[in-house]
Amino acid sequence: MVHAAILDKRDDYIDKLILPEAAGAYILLPFPGARTLCDMKKKNGVKEFDYNLIKVLDAVITAGNATRASRQLQVTPAAITLAIQRLQQTYSEELFIRTREGLTPTPRAHQIHRAYSRVLDMIDATFERETRLAPWCEMKIMGEDVSEQYYISQLFDMEMFERFRLYYTSAVGKDHSRRINDLKSGKCDLLITSDYCSDPDIEQIVLDQYRCYTAVCHDQNPLCELQQLTLANLFTSRHAVYHPYAITPRLKKDIINNENTSFFNNQFSIGYNTDSINGLLSIIENSSMITVLPEKIARFFKNQGRYRIALINLPDTIEFEIIKVYASWYRSNPQRDQNRDVIAMLQTLINYRK
Repeated sequence: MVHAAILDKRDDYIDKLILPEAAGAYILLPFPGARTLCDMKKKNGVKEFDYNLIKVLDAVITAGNATRASRQLQVTPAAITLAIQRLQQTYSEELFIRTREGLTPTPRAHQIHRAYSRVLDMIDATFERETRLAPWCEMKIMGEDVSEQYYISQLFDMEMFERFRLYYTSAVGKDHSRRINDLKSGKCDLLITSDYCSDPDIEQIVLDQYRCYTAVCHDQNPLCELQQLTLANLFTSRHAVYHPYAITPRLKKDIINNENTSFFNNQFSIGYNTDSINGLLSIIENSSMITVLPEKIARFFKNQGRYRIALINLPDTIEFEIIKVYASWYRSNPQRDQNRDVIAMLQTLINYRK
């Protein structure tokens, strides 16, 4: 049965047909000659949009043509045709073209349908006992060991985990070009490493930087008795090295060579090299080797990881390069706004720790 309805909105009247639908919902279609949404004053375009058209477009594209869509929605093909005309008038552009096979959606129609499909998926998810996260709430992050344990792990109590599902993968074993390819291909949304990138398609900001360093050894190492290492202590000891943060010592410019700098040769004696921060600290705990780490990283693992390690000041005569930690993402990544949200939270956390 067909019912006529008149919508009264600020003295503007729109005549519509209301067609019954199987699920109890209705498809609203205009009488011939009735004014469309494009004829109205579009002060509140979203509010005036007929959301029934979402279901019509979805049915036409998924079913393949208007006839099958009409059977799916249990309305007449003419009603589907009128709905399509109304949708085209709403967007003021061609959404379907006629071919031998019937109405064929244009690329613009497919683009709109993808957006509509997300809406329908979200509605379907509300009927599930365990609500599914929409795909745009999932974020793939890649980085080094420290990136996950020092940065990402500290976000778990923050509000963002109500909105995001994070997947973290290790960048270990991937060279610079492969990491960039993963960003461009969508295998990774956000990269957090100490690698600088000059690719014009990649956006990059400095997330953090390490200026202060400390020597780290086992808490029973005889060197723990010292408040500060000498050059002799530093260069005669065997070193374990965390490869992503490998650094080269250098004499300060105002230091003049004398017997106190005779041990300086720009090279540590390296006994162990690793990409794992946990592996590095385990070696330190179980050997006489020492390592040089950014001070705040070393202090974090001593306090949070409860490693049996001690921190000792380095000689005043040497200095180390500043290590910068970068957050990188592909400029065309659809997650770029979410990337910025995560980065803003990380920066807040980093500033709080200072």
